[in-house]
Amino acid sequence: MGFLNFVKAGGKKFAGKAIKSVKTNVPDTKIQKATRNLKIATEKLKGSTAKLKQTAFEVENNMPLTFKKSNKKSIKESDRKKKIMKDNNKTITKMFKKALKGNK
Repeated sequence: MGFLNFVKAGGKKFAGKAIKSVKTNVPDTKIQKATRNLKIATEKLKGSTAKLKQTAFEVENNMPLTFKKSNKKSIKESDRKKKIMKDNNKTITKMFKKALKGNK
């Protein structure tokens, strides 16, 4: 359908055809769960294969590696939150001390 036909119709041909809801994909049976897991594993394999091909290409052509391996240990979420709270407390304490010095 062309733009002019849409304008002539007053834009009414698409009225009421909005997406109202999307059906969820929750597997019930063992077969459906296995199918879901297979699809997820297939997509992970595609991604890993693409990364491997990219790395092999970069090694052959003496280019810097895009996907470098890191041996750094990631920080736990709870430890990260504690560190942020500690930093915030220090900052707030400094602000209060400045405010108290200003009042004297």
